[in-house]
Amino acid sequence: MKKKILGITGILLCLLAGCSSGPTSYETGKENLEQQNYTQAIENFQDAVEEDDHAAESWRGIGVAWTEQGVYDKAQEAFETAMGLAGESDRALRKDLYLYLADAQYHQGDYQGCIDTCDSLLKNSRENDGFFLRGSAYLHLKEYNRADSDFAKVISGSKEYEDYLDVYMVYRNCGLNADGSEYLEEGLKIEPGNGEDYYHRGRIYYYLGDYENARKALETSADKGYAMARIYLGRVYLAMGDNEKARETYDQCLKEEDLTAEAYNGLAYCAASEEDYETALSYIQEGLDQADQEEQQALLFNQIVVYEKMTDYDSAREKVSEYLELYPADENAIRENYFLETR
Repeated sequence: MKKKILGITGILLCLLAGCSSGPTSYETGKENLEQQNYTQAIENFQDAVEEDDHAAESWRGIGVAWTEQGVYDKAQEAFETAMGLAGESDRALRKDLYLYLADAQYHQGDYQGCIDTCDSLLKNSRENDGFFLRGSAYLHLKEYNRADSDFAKVISGSKEYEDYLDVYMVYRNCGLNADGSEYLEEGLKIEPGNGEDYYHRGRIYYYLGDYENARKALETSADKGYAMARIYLGRVYLAMGDNEKARETYDQCLKEEDLTAEAYNGLAYCAASEEDYETALSYIQEGLDQADQEEQQALLFNQIVVYEKMTDYDSAREKVSEYLELYPADENAIRENYFLETR
């Protein structure tokens, strides 16, 4: 869902940039944001604010940069500032800001705040992302009927596998795997076409525990040129107990620049499953060294788990404390922290 929300960024930044004889601070910030140079982008957007050039849009850009780095409290401050500057007539910008703000609130565990923000958005616009975020917040607050109602709107008539997977993952993260599996079964009714379709179909089978069908779908996806399928294929081999095949698959993924961090994470799984924990930690550090923001959270969490398995509870407590500073709303980490406090 984060990818869906962030996907709005490029379009709006282009529309709002305007034209000039040379790049302005705002335009330079936009370029750095697209290139994932987040620290520099924030500085550029701050300069643009001081120059009173696209002030609302610049605050929004600052918020996006913080969001991409997982610093949701600062992101929220930026989006709220942008909202205060955005004109009532600028519906596209305000809609975008509502979604970003709700996402930031959600990731901080402010579920009621997320619901209130989505309510404001949905008064004037039936946005699937708004229904998804609000439904997710309702689920965390155990308002199951309201969550079901919003999720029904998300998948109504949808031919996108990701919609069904996104909803399932929220249920799974709330410890409601069986309830979420119903959405996966619905998703399997979609006919696959390209490599990406088979990739998502393979993921559905994986989460349903049907590893043979998952393997077939993911191999088809990889054969059709969808490289990310090999990451999940490695997970399937691990689930089937074939560590050697999993390791071979992740080694292949190391050759794909965009998959390097995920591949090291997979190799860490392989090592940990064989109780080679020092090697697992080494692979995790290799993955973190790739500075892949999207994979960082998974790597840091797995680092905690490995220290636990080593019964090095002091290191595990230290790492989970650092992790919760970055991801305070992660309920799995909160549970891990509670467990470690009793060791």
